[in-house]
Formats: sequence, C-alpha cells, structure tokens
Amino acid sequence: MRHTLAALFLLAAAPALAEDATPETAPPVTAPFTIHHIARDIAGGYSAAVADFNGDGRPDVVALGLNADRINWYENPAWTPHLVITEPDAPKPVYLDAADIDGDGKPEILLAYHFNTDPHKDTGAIAILHEDGKGAWKVLRTIDQVPTTHRVRFADVEGNGRLAVIVAPILAGTATGFPDPDRNVTPLYVYRPDKDWKRETITLENHGVVHGLTIADWDGDGRDDIITSGYSGTYAHMLHDGHWDRVLLTKGRDAPWPGGGSGESAIGHFNGKKFFVTIEPFHGNMVVVHMPDEKDGYTRQVIDDTLKGGHALALVDVDNDGRPEIVAGGNGLTAGLFFYKANADGTVWTRHLMDSEMSPAGCLVKDMKHTGRATDVVCQDQRAPFWLTWYEYNGPG
Repeated sequence: MRHTLAALFLLAAAPALAEDATPETAPPVTAPFTIHHIARDIAGGYSAAVADFNGDGRPDVVALGLNADRINWYENPAWTPHLVITEPDAPKPVYLDAADIDGDGKPEILLAYHFNTDPHKDTGAIAILHEDGKGAWKVLRTIDQVPTTHRVRFADVEGNGRLAVIVAPILAGTATGFPDPDRNVTPLYVYRPDKDWKRETITLENHGVVHGLTIADWDGDGRDDIITSGYSGTYAHMLHDGHWDRVLLTKGRDAPWPGGGSGESAIGHFNGKKFFVTIEPFHGNMVVVHMPDEKDGYTRQVIDDTLKGGHALALVDVDNDGRPEIVAGGNGLTAGLFFYKANADGTVWTRHLMDSEMSPAGCLVKDMKHTGRATDVVCQDQRAPFWLTWYEYNGPG
C-alpha cells in the first residue's frame, strides 16, 4: 500500500521542493567517492540505518520510504533484500534506527510509524522490532504513541552502555496546523530501559517545528547528548545529575516566523576544537559553519546558500587530518548532494558535487568496508528512482 503523506508534507512545508518545469543539467561530479547503488525504488526514501543484521561481520543497511509498501534490510555485499515488515503492519512509517539493545549480537530496529503532520489525524507510534532467529521480525516492545513523532534515535544518555530511546515529534500535539502558527510547545521525550521504558520529558521549551535530531556528546562527558534543530534554533539537551539542561547553540537564520531557525545539525572537532554545522532554516538553502571564537562563543559562516530543500547533513574526516569535511544536500534537485572541504584554518570551504542523481533525505557516515575508519557515506534519495546509495571514499588519506 502506498500513501501520499510524504508528498503532502513536502508540498505543505516547502513548496520549492516541487519538480522543476525544465530539465536539470548537473555539473560534473568532482567529490572523491565511488558510487555504489544498494537499492532503488524505495518510494519516498527517507530514513536508513547501518548494522550487521546477520552476524557475518559486514555492515548491512535497513531503509524505509514514506511511500514504500515494505521495509527491507539489505545484505552486504550483494545487497540482497530481506523483509522486515510490510506497510499494512506498520502504516505510514517515517523514521528508524538500529542497534543491539539486548546483547544477543543482533541489532533491533527502532521504528516510528503512524506519522502525520496533523496531530489530530493519526496516533504516532514507536516500537522496537526484533528478529526471531529464523528471519521473521516481530514487535519486541511498543514504546509509546506520540502524535507527529518524526525522528527517533537510540542514545546512551547515561554513559553506561544501555541505550535509551529518544522520541522527537515534529509538532505539538495541540497544533492546529502545519507549521503551527500558534508556536505551541513541541515536547522531546526519552525512554530508558532501567526506567521500564516509561515516558520521561527532556524538555517542554522547544516551540513550533522541531525537525533535526542529532545524537552527540556536546559537553564531552562521555554521555550522548540530544541536539534538536527547528524554528527556535539548535539546542543541546544534556542529562546532568538526574535532570536535563538545555543550552542554545544557535538561533539559526534570523527571520520572521516561520522563516528562521535551523533544520539539521552536525557536531565535530576541527583542529582539535569543537565546532558544529547547521542547515538553515528548516528545509533551507544555507550550509552554515560555526567555529569557536576567543570569547567562548562561535562565529557563524555561511559556506553555501544555494541548497534547495536542505535535508541531509553529516561530517566525515576522509583523510584523517583532524579537519572534517561536510556532506550536505537537499531534496529539491536531482543533483542535490555536495561535499565541502576546508582549508587549513576552516575559513574557506570548497564545494564538490557528490552525485548527479541524488536528492538526499538523509546521509550517514559509516565504515562500510570494515577498515576501522568511518570514511564512507550512505544516503537515501527522496526523488525517483529513489536510490539507496553507498559512497566509498577513494581519495588520499
């Protein structure tokens, strides 16, 4: 069964994502990657995760599309598809993650489904799926029902190796429409295994659309922190002594509501110092680098303002020089995936096209060759033919 929610969501949230009336002519691909297609026709491609699903030591990939009739995981190296669940059993899926949470050596899948941007039209569902040892996937645990749940991730918020579930709705349950002109509170929740997976509130201070959810150790204490990006900007949420602290990283683009804020974030270290990158605003056109200044703050540098429907963002240090490169893209152009490399001090960034046939909903940085270094990128295409693609770094390093 296919549904039209993805198209409705994209058209309502970002009219610029509609198909161009004239054919696109892509510039040459210059980024140093070999393109490997894993699968195609994952309609409305939106979310993917990498894990070893069969225990053979090779990273496999699981992916979903907003309009696809099933979720498959793809077996490395031939990328043979294996069914996880069909659309009727998990209607309107929107996001997933994968990790081994029970210690049996095989990953579980965290899945958000029953998605709708109108909180009054569907329930929002979050479940953990488990493979039974015979190839069949079952619901191990239903976590909760939260309307408009849009992003879900596993995170080690306590630093003890036990993964919690983070749930981020895109809008408040009280919102009267998209993109919530009343600026209602959009909650952020955590579910911990040692708390019997019960709902706990991280914050009730985010307002309006919350789009990006990044897991990173912002404060360097060895625990995962929760980074959100939306109309209110980008914030880090950190668990300290049993309570959550919320710190503003950037307000994002300065523009009247709902044209400001940020949509995605990525956290890293450049020349040994913490920095971060954002896409601004929500579904925006700008790639913005935030470098530390001498006043315990950050300078803001727009390195690209030509994205269309900015939606994918990741950092990858391909040459192991301590200066990560940026992968960013939008789902508004066929040739929408780019690779940005900096000079020695990060003041100049050079853009390269990564793929002339990729309009990414999201990208992951992984070690697909199992070499011990994560220099590969996996992206999912949100436009036909809906590629799921692995980019193998082939440059020096």
